Amino acid sequence: MDELTTERLLELGDLPILDDDALLDRATTLIERGAVRRMWLLLLDEERRQLPLLPQIEGTPVSPDAGTAATLAALLTGVAEVAAHVAVVLERPGSARATPDDLAWADALVRAAGRTPGVQLLGVLLAHGRGVDALW
Repeated sequence: MDELTTERLLELGDLPILDDDALLDRATTLIERGAVRRMWLLLLDEERRQLPLLPQIEGTPVSPDAGTAATLAALLTGVAEVAAHVAVVLERPGSARATPDDLAWADALVRAAGRTPGVQLLGVLLAHGRGVDALW
């Protein structure tokens, strides 16, 4: 994998992410496979070009809890200040098969995005031990 430098992110930012296949390809290029539990945010402008920022949230819990909805809404509100679109990659080691916890995270993200004006959720992906797949 190429080192994730600002220059590399700027190169990738020249190529808009116009469909689900391009989103999956970009996430695979950036992350390759899951190694630890964290969440990545791919931030895109109005033309769906990736911004040269790649925020990561380390130590994401295995499953969303009662406070997750409010936390995600606040997170997405902050994203709306800098990006028009966002895709979320849930990273974890292990099997390629989506777990109930993975699906609960995807559902929580979709619901939070639906209640957050100003940013469009383009997808939720799962980076697992064998690669990256779309969850939503």
